[in-house]
Amino acid sequence: MLGRFGKDASSLLGVEIAFDSIRIAQLQRRRGRYKPLVWAVEPLAPGNGWQDPERIVAALRSACRQSGSRERRAAVALPASQVICKLCQLPGGQAPSQMEAQLLAEADRLFPFPLEDLVLDFQVLGASSRHPGSLDVLVAASRQSALQPMQAAFEAAGLELEVAEVDSIALRRLMPCQSKGQAALLRIEPGGSTLHGWLDDTLPLRRELTPGALADLPGEVFAGGVGPEEVLVVGAPEAGHCPLGRLSERLGLPCRLLPAVAGVDCRDGRMALAFSLAMGSVH
Repeated sequence: MLGRFGKDASSLLGVEIAFDSIRIAQLQRRRGRYKPLVWAVEPLAPGNGWQDPERIVAALRSACRQSGSRERRAAVALPASQVICKLCQLPGGQAPSQMEAQLLAEADRLFPFPLEDLVLDFQVLGASSRHPGSLDVLVAASRQSALQPMQAAFEAAGLELEVAEVDSIALRRLMPCQSKGQAALLRIEPGGSTLHGWLDDTLPLRRELTPGALADLPGEVFAGGVGPEEVLVVGAPEAGHCPLGRLSERLGLPCRLLPAVAGVDCRDGRMALAFSLAMGSVH
């Protein structure tokens, strides 16, 4: 259900369920560049999150109608806070089924979920530089019980939830190639901000920031003293009441707006995650 991090999907709707709206996007890729086909933002009626699924279903239906897309397969993001990601090493030469069997056999050691409630997915990154003869494998796990309400809402809205990704992994697609592994992404919205990073250019890091907290952000922006070399910003800095110059001064790091990547321009920061989800599903 975690969808191989979007690797096996094509022509899906990228859907973000934000605190205040549903955001939908569909992209087309031509000659290495992406072109937005449809996008829509549908406000969410006030409610109590997933304990009030009817409002989410209604907004999903309305956003699909507004977009005009006939596509009904969707990719959605899970907050990294709801998913445990680990970098594991597995022997080289194994078939995917053997890798999955080994990871499931070690699941009780790797993840604090009962096996019957475990959803697990993995992606082979390549030969391990630290463990000769082994492969580095990025493993993601979540609770099936956490995914079920989301899946039910999509079905009720007439959509097929085909891919669920970790938000930080999806957003990494928006990072310029020369910045990957060196930069963090700060996404600023009126209701709060989220800082995304990638440990060793792989493991997702995520930090929620309340409104007004940007000015008080410590230099060690992630737990364990992990810090990027620069911060790319998407969304209106005014929403966080902290201009780029002040952000740079406070963090002691260069801060600049996220540039367009392969034709995808996220100056409207609301669409960043929906676009990145759609990017992962276009071949």
